[in-house]
Amino acid sequence: MIKKYILCRGSNPKQDYSNNIVKIIRNNTVETIYINSGPENLLDIDTNLLITEGNLIISNNELLNSGTQISFTGISDASTPPPGMLDDANVPIPMGGMTFNFYGTNAGNNMYWNSNCAITIGAMPAYIVSISHNTIPAILLGNYDRILKKLSYTNTTNSKFSITTLYPHFYNYYTDNTNTAPFYKWRIRLIKENINSQRQYIEVCVGPTSITTPGYSSAIQTYPSGLDIFGNPQDTNGLPIDQTKNSPFNITNGTSFLNLCGSTFGSTSPPANTSFVFSSDSTGTNWVFTNNTCVNI
Repeated sequence: MIKKYILCRGSNPKQDYSNNIVKIIRNNTVETIYINSGPENLLDIDTNLLITEGNLIISNNELLNSGTQISFTGISDASTPPPGMLDDANVPIPMGGMTFNFYGTNAGNNMYWNSNCAITIGAMPAYIVSISHNTIPAILLGNYDRILKKLSYTNTTNSKFSITTLYPHFYNYYTDNTNTAPFYKWRIRLIKENINSQRQYIEVCVGPTSITTPGYSSAIQTYPSGLDIFGNPQDTNGLPIDQTKNSPFNITNGTSFLNLCGSTFGSTSPPANTSFVFSSDSTGTNWVFTNNTCVNI
């Protein structure tokens, strides 16, 4: 039996879903499971985008070879990583003119991939490794002190959707021996509906290997960087790890963490060959997390 999540607006979405089990996400809440044996009448793709239950597996060839590689020339970082790589650095994301709203503001011309696994709105100060609730507006995707090996991208636009796809290659920890340690390959899609409700999606697909450490959060109290003088866990720059940060996979509006994932990925990384989605309304204000799902376009 097919299972689909449908992101709906208003108080009366259609409820005739044939022999499907459907979870309706309405007003930021998963409300009801409907089972209907009537004629199929799934919401039209022009008005509602399906978030499909199930993990999207990306081929190793796509992860390795897709997109245009972004040059790191001229991008400053905080240390001396191996040649051609970045540590504690901000890479501008080429959005191709795409609108992507974050808390009511179009951030499409001000989005960065931070080498410590986060998408930030604006460039983050290089001395900060663990993003706190009030550091900067950001989408955290395993925030930890990592090394960025490569970042590639594609831009796609049609009448219905605009999509920027990122392919980050990175190492688990900044001290990894890049000659022997494995590097990790993900695909991340930033998706904007261009019609009707103009919702937004951040789809993350984990490659064939799960990262060793999920990242900095209150769920883990012991890190290689040890404790500060007050006995609190600290990051590699000696700054305390925000204890309001339940998971290193998170969203902060620049004032507080949403903690949408709860404890998910707090102490365990997303498994290999899995995917998850953050979805929002058109303004990028009301966000929802769905695990083991993908965007069906």
